[in-house]
Amino acid sequence: MDKFTTKSTSYNSQEVNEPIVIEEKETTRRIFLAEINDTKLEAGETVSGTIIHQRKGRNNEWEDVECINLNTLKAGEGVKLKLRSGQTKKLYDGLTKLYALSQKGVRRGETEYIVGTTAEVINVPRKRREYIERLLEEDYGEEIWEELIDKNPDLATKLSHSRIYHNRLEALKEFEESIIDDSKDENYWQNFFTLNDWIFGYGLNYQFLSIESDQPNYGGEKYTGKGKQKGDYLMKTIAENVKFTVLVEIKKPFSNLLAKTSRKGENIQYRNGAWLLGSEVLGGVAQVQTNCKSWQKRAEEFENRELINNGIYTVMPKGILLIGNSKEFNNNIEQLTTFELFRKGLYNVEILTYDELLERARFILGQTVLDEKVELEDDELDLPF
Repeated sequence: MDKFTTKSTSYNSQEVNEPIVIEEKETTRRIFLAEINDTKLEAGETVSGTIIHQRKGRNNEWEDVECINLNTLKAGEGVKLKLRSGQTKKLYDGLTKLYALSQKGVRRGETEYIVGTTAEVINVPRKRREYIERLLEEDYGEEIWEELIDKNPDLATKLSHSRIYHNRLEALKEFEESIIDDSKDENYWQNFFTLNDWIFGYGLNYQFLSIESDQPNYGGEKYTGKGKQKGDYLMKTIAENVKFTVLVEIKKPFSNLLAKTSRKGENIQYRNGAWLLGSEVLGGVAQVQTNCKSWQKRAEEFENRELINNGIYTVMPKGILLIGNSKEFNNNIEQLTTFELFRKGLYNVEILTYDELLERARFILGQTVLDEKVELEDDELDLPF
């Protein structure tokens, strides 16, 4: 993205304050100073300008080299200004952006433009931008948002979706970086998923999930109260009328899916074609099963009245164990077959690896782009305040 500021010089023309730098050395540079005129807008003849050779003066500022009057040249004399391919490319790129900018026509006074692709030009008049910034600095953001919703609800929706998308994109980048960082402990991942519960959104038998409580108490008076038997997440499936609880237990992405030898750290083969599973996988499954049983018993005894009042029920709750990374198998068919057969044979417990959850997050973000892509038209930025 590039920023340009312009100042109108007549009803149909404006000068561009920022030069296109064609070439810059330590003491000299060549620039293109542009002007925009919209009298021939339909013909596309909108940009004109001057190539200037400058030297750096004593005060370290760029100064124009004295011009040569071409009318004084005699027969046989001439002036040549050669542009190398790199310089020509810079001039071409700059002109491309200026021609895109010129399609907006000339605006009176000073205007600031943010130019992206050729087809994307967003302009914000300077005075309006300064006014909005002052309102935000004085904590009028909520009132601005309410006014925007009232005056232009479609734009407010687009801005909201855009913000959600960019927040999720940042979370996805953090996920990609953290999944290969073995210093991240279970508390880090619990906090990460608490802030980004959308990652669990798809899959799981095509039911939507949302977090109802982190660190739930499966044996206390209230599901958010104190107790000895703790889980990482209490989630719920999402439907219009009826929701059901789902329990989630989180281990680390570097937890071993298969058992390792104590010396070399190699996977342990139990019999031909069968491999020993990691202790955290076995222990995690047992932990989830125990939590599900306790939660069901609690539902029968105490009815979890707070949840039921919110339309959330407990009927043989499903358990999810998030653990490890399938790259551990290194494409060993026997090892991944052992793991897959084990988790498919489990009743009411789903084992999910971190790399699988990462792919789910990428898919959700891709669907967000397809379903909620935000394309703000220029005139939509003429806000009502």
